[in-house]
Amino acid sequence: MWRFLSLAFCIIHITASTATAEEEKSPRLPKVVLVGDSIRLSYAPRVTQQLAGNATIISPKANGGDSSNVLKHLDQWVIREKPDVVHFNCGIHDTKKFISTGKFQISPEQYEENLREIVKRIRQETDAVVLFATSTPILDQRAAAARKGRAYELLGTSIEQYNEIAVRVMRELGVPIDDLHHAMVEPDALHESKDLIGKDGVHLTETGVELVGTTVAAFIAERVGPS
Repeated sequence: MWRFLSLAFCIIHITASTATAEEEKSPRLPKVVLVGDSIRLSYAPRVTQQLAGNATIISPKANGGDSSNVLKHLDQWVIREKPDVVHFNCGIHDTKKFISTGKFQISPEQYEENLREIVKRIRQETDAVVLFATSTPILDQRAAAARKGRAYELLGTSIEQYNEIAVRVMRELGVPIDDLHHAMVEPDALHESKDLIGKDGVHLTETGVELVGTTVAAFIAERVGPS
């Protein structure tokens, strides 16, 4: 009986030692949650690919929509994942401007309030580092042609207005800003915006997806470090 117990103890000890050794060889990768609209959905696979081995990327299947929708689904998309990093964006849907009233889907004041609440909740309910991405540009003529007859319009000036609000808020809160808008319009960019944005004036071309995906991956990599 004692021999059996001694043998069992040795097996358990060896198994535990092996498991510990395996954990040391394969440490847990940082978990990064990406939140955003269809622009995020397009570049998420690139980010996942480029950070393979350095981070585990979680990208909800749902379109994040406007800032109120992100706030509404924060528990589902972010909090319950217990992430190490959250890279989020909202803005394009917020700037839908209804032709009949001239009002935005989410007012500038509400947008600012939502952004503050999103950051506050992530920080209070997780230990994650919070990162914010500015909204990508809109090409007015293409956007108008693609949405002819709709009740709202999307305008480049509205994106700039809301990005200014977001940048101000994030600077006040000490949130690092991944300036995707600047990455697509900077004068020394390898490609012009018209080559990065598709026929609908909003969504990215393959070249645009590659540029933005690489930009996001590099921005996150600076925060999670090598594996």
